[in-house]
Parts: sequence; C-alpha cells; structure tokens
Amino acid sequence: MQDIEIQRWGPTLFVEIVSYPSTSPPKFPKFRRARFRLEGKRLIFLLRPAGELSFNIEDIKEVEGITLSMFNPPRKGIKLVLSWGQEVIVSVGKNPLIYDKKELLRLVSLIFGPFIDGATVKFKEDTGTLKLVGNRPVLMTNGGIIEIDPTKIEGEIGEKVRKFLSLLEFLSQDDEKKE
Repeated sequence: MQDIEIQRWGPTLFVEIVSYPSTSPPKFPKFRRARFRLEGKRLIFLLRPAGELSFNIEDIKEVEGITLSMFNPPRKGIKLVLSWGQEVIVSVGKNPLIYDKKELLRLVSLIFGPFIDGATVKFKEDTGTLKLVGNRPVLMTNGGIIEIDPTKIEGEIGEKVRKFLSLLEFLSQDDEKKE
C-alpha cells in the first residue's frame, strides 16, 4: 500500500508550508511538512501529520521569493498570494533526509509550467510554441527549435517567463555562494 502512495504523490521528500489570511499574518508561523502535486489545474498540498490544502493555479495572484529571517540561518522560500486574500509560504526545512531544495524548484516549475508551456509566441519573424527545457525557454517552430532570450519575449507570457527565471535564480543563490 505504501508504494501506491509514493507513486501517487511522487518523491517522498517534503517542503514546509504555512498558510494564513493576508489581513492577519502570524507573529510566529507554525510550518508543517507537506508533499504536493498538480492535478489538472489544482495544486494540492498533503499536510503532515494530517490535512490538505488545495486551490486552482489560476487563483494565484502573485508569486514572490522571500527570505525567512525567523530561522537561524535564514531560509529562502516562496510566497503565494491567493485571489481571496490567503497567503501560503513554502520553504525547505533543515533536515536533508526529508527536505531537498529541488522540491521547491519543482514547485516553482509546476506553478509556472501551465502558463508558459504551450503558449504561442512570435519571435522575430518566427511563430511557434513556447517550451521550457530545464531553465531555458525555447520556441518550437516548423523550422526547428530556437533558443530564445527571455528579455525578447513580449507581453504577459514574457513577464511570466522572466518571473519564473528570476525565482529560480533567487532560490539558487545560496547554492552558488557555497561552491
């Protein structure tokens, strides 16, 4: 039975999550372990030891990188602001046996993927379908695959691509300093 749940929810690694109304953020938020998945357009967090938080991807009004200074040492995370005034903060805990920063990066990809992948984009004289290959946007056209400079993508899709890439860079900054 355990194997079925691992398959259903993906990797067994966790993120830490806290949710609260925007109008009354807690002074000392209590983070809970959670696993997540995207089911259709619903982002679902399975909270531990019990509970679930789920909402539609379209309900996310804003995604921003934040530094959680309440931890020693401070941690990086993301804050999701939902359309009805709820805020969700997601971070990675200290224990490397159950937490991995790659899960947080995967969450960012899950959030932005439905908006970016498959969008029709015009680049110079080519029109094609935008895809994220790793952390690089590429344009798939009848003539082949063209790597695109994210600053050259116009409109709302361009803004989402640049936001996605800046969040990945923000969350990876600590790793670069250690190397």
